[in-house]
Amino acid sequence: MLDIQDLHIRFRNAPEGREAVKGISLHMDEGEILGLVGESGSGKTTVTRLINGLIPHFYEGKMEGCAIVNGLNVTEAELYDTARIVGSVFQNPRSQFFCVDTTSELAFGCENMGMPEDEILSRVDEAARELNIEKLLGRSIFELSGGEKQKISCASVSALRPEVMVLDEPTSNLDVHAIEELKQTLLGWKAEGKTIVIAEHRLSWLRDLCDRVICMKDGQVAFD
Repeated sequence: MLDIQDLHIRFRNAPEGREAVKGISLHMDEGEILGLVGESGSGKTTVTRLINGLIPHFYEGKMEGCAIVNGLNVTEAELYDTARIVGSVFQNPRSQFFCVDTTSELAFGCENMGMPEDEILSRVDEAARELNIEKLLGRSIFELSGGEKQKISCASVSALRPEVMVLDEPTSNLDVHAIEELKQTLLGWKAEGKTIVIAEHRLSWLRDLCDRVICMKDGQVAFD
């Protein structure tokens, strides 16, 4: 499902010779859940941004190597093509919201893909039901708690039905109860056969969730 080959990335304006990742290779099977751990600046977020196509299309720099996701070279493909197979949940859900109400937010990605209205409505209902957030529909985004915003973020991605889910420090603004609910959401995705990559600092909640853990250090894989 995921194949990264001998990847080097140096961002624009970075000092000469300073690479965010240094020759990493990574392979993932379909349905696998991978935890990416390591200190801040170790390269975790860089890897997630490569998988979802934000590198090199949004974060520019010099890159060698490539990333193939389900047969698609995401380092060359247009972002709208990558978005059909890779869904992203960011550290701060507010940074990925486009709408001011929850129902519109769940529908936005499907609308952006040009899906028929009936299909969009069906996917919104299904995503809300799967994540048990029917009570959050029709609400103002600004009235939600941090955990509720994270649920809306997950549901909006789930409505697109991507094969790969990428989460960048998804628990950073969540309390213990909200973290457990997020874990249950990911277990549901795992049961559906989704391939999931989670970059995290908090480790305890990843127990019994991840099939595999990779520790990053100084832009390289310290252990797998």
